[in-house]
Amino acid sequence: MLTLAGTRPEVIKLSEFVRHLDYENHIYAYTGQHYSENMKDIFFNELDSKADLDLRCNTSDVEILRQKIADLISALRPSIMVVYGDTNSSLAGALAARDTKTRLIHIEAGLRSFDMRMPEERNRIEIDQLSDYLFCPSTLSREYLHFEGIENNVFVTGNLIVDVCKKFAEMGLKEKVDFPDDFLLLTLHRAENVDDINSLKTLSTKLKEISHHKIIFPIHPRTKKNLIQSNIQLPENVTTIDPVGYLDFLSLLHKCKLVLTDSGGVQEEAVILKKPCITLRHTTERWETVLMRANRLYPLFQNNEDFGSAVESMLNIKIQSHPYGEDVTAKTVSLLKEILLQSPKVRY
Repeated sequence: MLTLAGTRPEVIKLSEFVRHLDYENHIYAYTGQHYSENMKDIFFNELDSKADLDLRCNTSDVEILRQKIADLISALRPSIMVVYGDTNSSLAGALAARDTKTRLIHIEAGLRSFDMRMPEERNRIEIDQLSDYLFCPSTLSREYLHFEGIENNVFVTGNLIVDVCKKFAEMGLKEKVDFPDDFLLLTLHRAENVDDINSLKTLSTKLKEISHHKIIFPIHPRTKKNLIQSNIQLPENVTTIDPVGYLDFLSLLHKCKLVLTDSGGVQEEAVILKKPCITLRHTTERWETVLMRANRLYPLFQNNEDFGSAVESMLNIKIQSHPYGEDVTAKTVSLLKEILLQSPKVRY
């Protein structure tokens, strides 16, 4: 069996899953789609996880990744391969599985933003179409697949990030970052927010509207550079800090009272940790969090609603549960073993 990862989010979300498979006849390969000096080791060491093989592709080019993965499959001849999510590495892995006639499992199947301008949306649709077995994080994602006519071998297994969050969220951070007792957490990385001057100006204005709230913003160097070059100053209630590792980020998320983000993964982590979320985008792949009112959309440059009112409204939300299951890793591995034995039980 071969499991594939290529980016930081995949390494994070698969960390507990691959640990459960350490004793099996299993190879964990890292493509290096996200690659810089020492970055790979930081990812894996932080989560006490390690890939068996590093392909060192250092690219997001699907065709290059596809050929490298196909070569690996031909050498290893796994009975089945696992890909996660919607990255170019996962798409390349799905295509390579088809090329080599290898059975494919897609974990995190069925997510839909309904925005075909997003490359991730196009990726996840194609991966789902290429997969032999589809592991959905929620009943809603299963329904999206059924609507598209994909009904065979579709299982609701839950979201692997649940176990990762619960394992690492309470690790201490106070000795590293001096933050107020009550704060909002801000994360931004999408190009439409951080590379657009008008969006950055709007962000500054919106944050000023909630000046009575302290905000911690782990800021990416690219975003910081764009703010400086555009001569845009964030208001005084915003404290910027250098980017933090995943465990430190989870600790910040665990301690904040609300998160403002444009990240898909952070939307999941927020609801799992019972933190209300405002997503600074016009759409999301995590619609279940919106339907349960734990999350709401607020596109920066397409929204005239008072931002302060939106924030106060979400601060009043009390999250009692999440839609992503419990003991997800154990259940996912159990189903995987059934599939390897060619006798998966039907799950509804």
